[in-house]
Formats: sequence, C-alpha cells, structure tokens
Amino acid sequence: MVITKYSEKIKIYNHYTNYKGRLFIKTLCDLFNDVAEGQTKLLGVDVDTLNKSGLTWMLHRLHIQIHKMPQFEEEVILETWPSGIDRLFALRDYRMLRESGEEIVRATSEWITVDLKKRRPVRQSVRVIEMSTSHPIEKLPIEHLINEKEFGTDFQECRQFTATFDNIDFNGHVTQASYMRWITNSLPFDFLKNHILTEVEVVYEHEIMPDSRINSYYRITSEGERVIVYHRVKDASDERVHCTAETIWSVHTCLLYTSPSPRDA
Repeated sequence: MVITKYSEKIKIYNHYTNYKGRLFIKTLCDLFNDVAEGQTKLLGVDVDTLNKSGLTWMLHRLHIQIHKMPQFEEEVILETWPSGIDRLFALRDYRMLRESGEEIVRATSEWITVDLKKRRPVRQSVRVIEMSTSHPIEKLPIEHLINEKEFGTDFQECRQFTATFDNIDFNGHVTQASYMRWITNSLPFDFLKNHILTEVEVVYEHEIMPDSRINSYYRITSEGERVIVYHRVKDASDERVHCTAETIWSVHTCLLYTSPSPRDA
C-alpha cells in the first residue's frame, strides 16, 4: 500500500469568515476534518468503516501554526497525510497552500482509536500502523507548545457555554471545532478585534456530552511582541478539565477586508 498526500481545492466562502473577512479558526478545524475524512475513506479506515467494528477516531491533540489566514473569496489547497505512529497515537499532518504554492498554514495532530461502548482507547490496527509507517511521506517539524508547568491555576476570567445540538458530532460528543470556538470566544471582543491568532495547540482530555455546561477560562500574558493566552475548559458542575490550550497572538495592524469594486474585478 503506497500512501501519498491527499489534497482538495477549497474556496473560502463568506460564512467561513469573520467580519474582517478572515477564515474562522473553528472553520479551519472543520476543513481539516473534511480532508482527513476524504483520505481515510480512500484508505478504508474512515469513521463509517471503524464503526462497523465498534470503533471510532477521536482527536487527542491539535497544533496549528498560522502564517496568514486565508480570506473571503480566496481559493486554497489543503493537503493532509498520515505522518507516523507514537504509542497509541496515529499522527496526521496538514498544510494549506495558496494557488501560488505559498504555505500559509501548517498543522499536526494526534488521533486515537476508541472503543465506542467502553469509550476507552485501543491499539491502532495493523492497517493504520502500516499506512502511517511503511511509506514515510513527511513529518512537519512542529514541537509541542503546551508546558503544563506554565499554566498554574490563576485564570483571569471565564465564560460559560452549553453543549447544544449543533455542537455534537457523529461520536455523540462535542466537536473539536466547538472547543476551539469556546476557547476563542471566551476572550473579550476588543482583544479579538485587535489581535491575530498565529499559533494554537489544544489537548483534548475528556469528552463533553450533550447539554453539559462548561466554563472556558483564560489568562493573558505578554512575551515581547507576542501575546500568549493560556486556556482551560472545565465542566461547570464538577470542575473536570475537558481540554487545555495555548494560543499565541500578534497585534492586528491590517484594515478590514473590503471586497473588490466592479471596476477592480
């Protein structure tokens, strides 16, 4: 079985973007899932196939580095490929390119195979191990960002969210994009208006089930020209940590997106 990179051409529609015309980070996560699903179907290890054996995929870690977020009406190429095995984790990398070939986003992720009834991880199948290791393609040099020692317990603020129907995926729990949405939406509007996200790493620790109430905590620190934000998403009832995240931001100096006038089109 020869494994190659899988890619799809994607147009950035208006509903993919914020009011500045930049792609939402939550939508980027959804696009990652879409292309990964496209390749796993070709390889016979997609969710539907795993479900027949009582198994599914769950994301454990996602680390994204953003050079430039694509804007409304851009067309980009999104690539993905299996990039290795690390203990119980199947590794998968992503790269987003402009049509010129310029890389604007890269990411790496760790996935586990889970028993649907027991909700416990199991060993990766021979097929997954083979596709991830027998024909190495590329492993992006992205080091872990999160250092638990830096987090502490002193968080400035939190916002509360509820896991509603549209937050739930095929595994019956909250989608990874919903976590990303809650992490960023916990921050003040003025902060989001005046900063650009350049890097994020999320570690998903426990599932969030329907109707759960969660608190999304954050602490903002500065390091030179970068602003670092530490995040924790906890259950509102028992304080269980559902995910830990770190985001890195730069000061936003760009103007609002303006669509081309008919004369410029």
